[in-house]
Amino acid sequence: MISSTPLSKEQVQHFKTHGFLVLENLFDQSSLDHWREQIWCELEASLDQPDSWPRERTGLDGYQYDPPESALVHHSALTPIIQQLGGDDFVASGGAPIIRWPEPEKSWQMPQSGHIDAYGAASGWSPFMVGATTYLYDVQPSGGAFIFWPGSHHTAHRYFRQNPALVDGSFLTEEGFSWHTFSDNLCDNLQTGGQEFVARAGDVVLWHSYLTHDGSINVNDCPRIALFARWPHQHQRQVAEFRYEVPEDLWKYWAI
Repeated sequence: MISSTPLSKEQVQHFKTHGFLVLENLFDQSSLDHWREQIWCELEASLDQPDSWPRERTGLDGYQYDPPESALVHHSALTPIIQQLGGDDFVASGGAPIIRWPEPEKSWQMPQSGHIDAYGAASGWSPFMVGATTYLYDVQPSGGAFIFWPGSHHTAHRYFRQNPALVDGSFLTEEGFSWHTFSDNLCDNLQTGGQEFVARAGDVVLWHSYLTHDGSINVNDCPRIALFARWPHQHQRQVAEFRYEVPEDLWKYWAI
């Protein structure tokens, strides 16, 4: 029997257990070419002319895809997956492209800790449910990969269950807090430490909003251009009681 859902039971279980799921070759060449064209146009540069690279631009905050429906968050290959994960309750949100320009003079090291999103200094507290990251070009080891800590979504969930009033970001001002709080003490029998999302262009990693992650420097030759997308629950931006609720069941408001 052919499944009517894009993700198998095994894939859903992997996502729930580890907090991430890699899907290979999800995006077609036409989509990649379109994204590459518009990003390089925005940068007023080209991949084959390193002297043109605006290395001071690492995050394209406020970037508007052209046309808007071509944004990663609206891609037809992702839509049924998000529908499976959240039903009709997960809604498309933003996610600006982020670039890691080559810095071959530096020495690459695995970051020792990361962070969880939704607590930006500029945007304030912007909770969401699931994120996605893809690359416009292949990313090799030490190439500026997206780093994530498998299983760390359970660690953050336990922390917020014990400190529900801090879920609004006030944990950042707690005496003694560091991001190691969320990247240390992973669940038993799960991989510890950070993991590079080494992938080909068109691959995507889905990640739970509580998953600790970070960027890394790029000591290779090719720029790492990553596209991001996020989906909040429809009540997360408007309903105060919902925003502060930390359910005992991490998957209470999911469809899985």
